[in-house]
Amino acid sequence: MATLLIVSEPDIASRIQGEALLNRGGWNTIADIEGGGVWVHENADVYLWWFPNKVLHEDNLDLRFSESTSVPLHEVIFLTRHYAASGRPSLTLHVIGVPGELPHGEHAEFGGLKGSVVLPNPRFAAWYRLMCNSAIKYALVPEFELTIETTHHGPVLSTPTMFVEIGSSESHWGRKDAAEAWADVITIGLQLDGIEREDSVTGNWWGISDDEKSQQKVMIGVGGGHYAPRHTDVLRKTDCWAGHQLANYALNMEKPDSPDWDPKIGELPLGAWNHAIRIAVSSTSQVYDGANIMVHLDRKSFKGWQRQAIRRLLEELNIDISRTKGFEIQGR
Repeated sequence: MATLLIVSEPDIASRIQGEALLNRGGWNTIADIEGGGVWVHENADVYLWWFPNKVLHEDNLDLRFSESTSVPLHEVIFLTRHYAASGRPSLTLHVIGVPGELPHGEHAEFGGLKGSVVLPNPRFAAWYRLMCNSAIKYALVPEFELTIETTHHGPVLSTPTMFVEIGSSESHWGRKDAAEAWADVITIGLQLDGIEREDSVTGNWWGISDDEKSQQKVMIGVGGGHYAPRHTDVLRKTDCWAGHQLANYALNMEKPDSPDWDPKIGELPLGAWNHAIRIAVSSTSQVYDGANIMVHLDRKSFKGWQRQAIRRLLEELNIDISRTKGFEIQGR
């Protein structure tokens, strides 16, 4: 099973990340796919596809690549730009999907299907920590913000997927120092330099035994803003893994009108929140089979009745809520 890195030709931040990787050597070309060049690395089962178009609405790129090459994939990583109205320079990463939008099944504005998510790439948490170290090495801190994002946008894929990004405006997308920082993360994370590292450092879930998997802790973040500072803090302070992260905008909840409604025992509120949490748990559980999956709740972002409703749903799904210390893995 191989790793697929995807560069989007129209995206300057994507191109310079791809160029930084290719310039480090060890890549051999194979036949073009859909008009885009493809390389494979000599030290690892890693492919780099220089896709000629934008990617957010290009569904099933994993299947299209595998059908063209007969190479089965276990993960996809997109190298892209990040846009934010603030314009603040940043390095960021996230998994994808459109969990909180309606009506379900329709194509969303920025790709993906409303009410669905893509399997989260298990490298998410480990690569956030590697990104922080690399940003320090390349003197990007404190100029650059180092953050994760909550689950958002397309495309639709069947393989665990993640976006790694340079932001947040045109003046930053071409920053070669930021591209080199990400190239370091990718080189270390995928062991392109031929140096073996612990699976917990690289995020290599597929290299862990079943016994080890049962000892791992995985965080699903629920609540807060798009950049999820409280969930990010868990990743920074512990060595847990991470699945989907849901911002408040994906968790619309309608309080029942009855004055006698009791959030502890009454009917659960309507709204997109119920479905969004269910698919985040289901998708994360599918990737991290056998692990201890828990929710980190941004309590301050919810009213009391909302917290009660979320707790009741999670109890139904047999998912515990934990604070930061609960995500520490014993023995590390």
